[in-house]
Amino acid sequence: MMLLPVNAIMKITRDCNLNCEYCHDRQPGNSNMPFEQLALAIDRILSIESTDSFRFIWHGGEPLLAGIDFFRKAVAVQEYLKNPEQKLKNYLQTNGTLLTKKVLEFLEEFDFTVGVSLDGPEGLHDAQRPFLNGKPTFPIIMKTIEELKQRSIPYGVITVLTSRSMEITPREFLRFYQKNEIFDICFLPVRADCGLIGETLEGEAYYGFMKELFDEWLLLDDPRLRIREFGDMLLLSMGLPGSMCSSSGSCVCGTYSVETDGSVFHCDKYNQDDYYCFGHLSVLDFNQLPYSTKAAELKHRDVTLPEVCESCEWQEHCAGGCSHDRLVEHRLARNDGVCHMLSMLKHVRKKTRHHPKVEEYVRQAQALKLNRLS
Repeated sequence: MMLLPVNAIMKITRDCNLNCEYCHDRQPGNSNMPFEQLALAIDRILSIESTDSFRFIWHGGEPLLAGIDFFRKAVAVQEYLKNPEQKLKNYLQTNGTLLTKKVLEFLEEFDFTVGVSLDGPEGLHDAQRPFLNGKPTFPIIMKTIEELKQRSIPYGVITVLTSRSMEITPREFLRFYQKNEIFDICFLPVRADCGLIGETLEGEAYYGFMKELFDEWLLLDDPRLRIREFGDMLLLSMGLPGSMCSSSGSCVCGTYSVETDGSVFHCDKYNQDDYYCFGHLSVLDFNQLPYSTKAAELKHRDVTLPEVCESCEWQEHCAGGCSHDRLVEHRLARNDGVCHMLSMLKHVRKKTRHHPKVEEYVRQAQALKLNRLS
């Protein structure tokens, strides 16, 4: 049986050199994760015996503010602590403004996969993601993406959708990415923090946009253009297991988020809510965490679905979606007897029921998922 990987989201700094208008993660002056915490976090994660596969997602703030020597220490500690049977993969999530030649050489040498934040065409992106001094970031990020391509470093783009994004049509988004030969994209709705501070793109607006985007994507018929959410929705709409954590049931103790001070949370979406904190690295036994009272409470929350889900024929496929949407945001409006995700899945199924290339796309998506797990 294939073992699912454990995801470790490493919040190595909360500081950032950008002033994104929707961000609630940035903490100016936040210090980098000390080496002692870094080494302890890697040791604790690699001590988990229920799997031999681990993903380290280096995150922030802007993680590259920690400096390239921090990452060299990280991979050295990984190599020292891992056993021969364990498989490790490193992912860097960055705003794309600090990828110097030295950083790019490092990422290439150690086989990192890179996620770059890019919110779409220049005017939109720069309105949402400027430098601290207000200057635009778009030109340097596009240059970074070209350098990633030239070095064949695997990368994808993360686009955050806001109310401002809704002023641009889905076709404009896709044409922009296609023109710039950016082919791996995900579209995330902006979310408030756990205290409901900040903008949230409501489910009706998000899924309304995604339906139009899906229709345009089908019309383009460009097999190079891979949108993460659509791969998942295609699988779900055909009654197959999803490819994303949000459609795979409870992810408690499958994903951990480690803060700069060594606090361990269930997923970084909950990092500002103490209820979702397991404790400090120094006192946690990660092999016993799945059997802890806290894990049992969080799993119970994950699998306790609103009535509209319990009676839904699609529930066994989508698993109720991301619990953060249900428990914190209520973005899907299920407490009102409505599910925008259900509407989206029905739309995808209707549009693709007789589409000649869907079967091949689903086959490739399944193969890609298996490769990522192996």
